[in-house]
Amino acid sequence: MYCKNCGNEVNKNAVVCPYCGCSVQSDGSSKKGLGFVLGFFLGLIGLIIGLCMYDSTSVERKTFMKGWLISFIISLCVSVVGVIIYFAALGSVLASAYSMALII
Repeated sequence: MYCKNCGNEVNKNAVVCPYCGCSVQSDGSSKKGLGFVLGFFLGLIGLIIGLCMYDSTSVERKTFMKGWLISFIISLCVSVVGVIIYFAALGSVLASAYSMALII
């Protein structure tokens, strides 16, 4: 992999370029939030399909709504915790890379 700023070859696991200190991103960096967005919209599509399947006054529709709401809340909580862990890890990696750049 090559640095976009200076053109020197850098390690594929590098966060910053050791030559110029510029941030180095991998090729798949634009797809990081795709899973969260896709999961959210697929959940909404499932809700719409479920609401269309059942009569508005049926017990099945109320049961479906309760189950969907519980699963949506659980999925949302897991996603939020995952994002917090991801950004905490990313912050610590960037902080250590920045401190290493200051030492060099």
